[in-house]
Amino acid sequence: MWILVILAVIIAIVTVKSINEKKYRELETEVLKKLGFSNWNIVSYYDEYVTVKSRQALEKYDDVKFFKENREKLVRAKHIIKRKNEIATILKKFLNNNEYTQHSQYNRLSKQINDVVRNAGGCYRIRVTYISSAGNYLGERLITVSEYDINRFEEDPSLLMSKGEYSKLLKEQQKEALNQKQHEYYNRVNQVIDYANDHREALFTRGSLEQLDNSIAQLFDRTVNSIKKVKTIDSEEWEIIGNFISRIEDDIKKVVSKNQRILEYYESSDFLKIKETCEVLMSTQREFNEYITEKIESISHLFGTRVVRNETINDDEYQYIRPYKKAITPFTAEVSAAVFASAENNPIDYVIKNFYPNKAIYPEQIQKLHLLVEELATLKDARNIIENYKKDYHQYLRDVPSYIMDEDEAGFYSRLGFANIDESVLVVEYKFSYTSGGGMAKRTFTIPMTEETIVQLIEALEGKLTASAFTKEQRALMTNKLREFIKERDNFTCCNCGNSIHIEPNLLLEIDHIIPVSKGGYTVEENLQTLCWKCNRSKSNKVADSKDY
Repeated sequence: MWILVILAVIIAIVTVKSINEKKYRELETEVLKKLGFSNWNIVSYYDEYVTVKSRQALEKYDDVKFFKENREKLVRAKHIIKRKNEIATILKKFLNNNEYTQHSQYNRLSKQINDVVRNAGGCYRIRVTYISSAGNYLGERLITVSEYDINRFEEDPSLLMSKGEYSKLLKEQQKEALNQKQHEYYNRVNQVIDYANDHREALFTRGSLEQLDNSIAQLFDRTVNSIKKVKTIDSEEWEIIGNFISRIEDDIKKVVSKNQRILEYYESSDFLKIKETCEVLMSTQREFNEYITEKIESISHLFGTRVVRNETINDDEYQYIRPYKKAITPFTAEVSAAVFASAENNPIDYVIKNFYPNKAIYPEQIQKLHLLVEELATLKDARNIIENYKKDYHQYLRDVPSYIMDEDEAGFYSRLGFANIDESVLVVEYKFSYTSGGGMAKRTFTIPMTEETIVQLIEALEGKLTASAFTKEQRALMTNKLREFIKERDNFTCCNCGNSIHIEPNLLLEIDHIIPVSKGGYTVEENLQTLCWKCNRSKSNKVADSKDY
């Protein structure tokens, strides 16, 4: 009887266990599917297995030694830790909030999940086992590697390097740091150049462009080569170079600011009031100013205008420095050291070699040089007359800021309508420049075209013509002495309209070729007459019209 009872109990227990096991498997399957796992063996407790052959090796073995011997596994370890953390996060989130907590088998399931979470543990585990040479197991050691340890190895590779490798790394790091420092300073130089290029066209006051060009030239000379020569990142030279760049940048910004301040005044109501007042007075002189402006432009057309080219240092082989757009005179020759020395000793000969290479157009160029002398002389007289006109306007120029007259007097009067005859217009010059291969040495000298040098140049050009061409082109030069003689001969009176300086003290008188040079007329007394600027302008227009027809 008792046997039957016991047997019945056993069968009942087995049945319940079977039912519970089935319920658990159903729950487990459903939860694994929900979590996206195939089974609970998603993480292993040990990730690496290492065997050593001595007690000392077992005691000294650590994560540094493991990764020194297995550097390629650093990435794997980082990946496994990341994966373990992700799994642990998913499982913890599930345990904190799910719909199975009332299930009869939930406690067993949560225990299983907690075991997996503990196995993940957020670390990479290395099992080090000590096996004797006879194959006997004599002990083991567990090494855990955290995400912090992995980051430490990545941030400081020297921890896993030999002395030789570490020394090489230091050199590479120092080289890279120096390279970055150099480029940091190259970028500072480029910022100054970009600023100068961006604001260059807005500079209009006298000397501003020259100040800008000189500042950039200093920047090239004193920084670029110096940056390249500094060999250590902690050199005191960096501070010196940095201070110099800052000083140049401040100088350039002052020039730009000065021009902007003056421009703001020209856009103000105060200046507009002065301009409106002077507009009425200027009406009687507008034609004269237009005529003088035409004279200035004629020189520009005869001898070219200032051109723009990109300038940078010669030995910037990697082109770290951006080019600077610099205005130069149209007559600038870049020559070798030998040619430069010879040109200093024989300037006229080398002007001809470099700027007058085509002998076939010598007659045309000689004619232009004659015309240059006459135009420059007229402009010098006109400038004196314009200065006299300005004095007549002083009573209307009240409350003009002193910085306007100090920094841009010529521009001020030009905006009122006066012709602006800048000194640079009256000085045509040829320039020779020599720059050494490394860019360290730079020398220049100019040959201004004064009346004396123009005479020498004309004579030298005529000396190179054939006999027939020389006879055809030979004519006297319109010198100041000859100009004054013709004016005195004609009693400083226009031979066409009769106006004179006795009637109009500020009258501009010019010496006219009765038969124009272009039609074969010569510069001799018999072919010269005094005309006022209005009559000379009228005659010039008629000559031009006759050419058209």
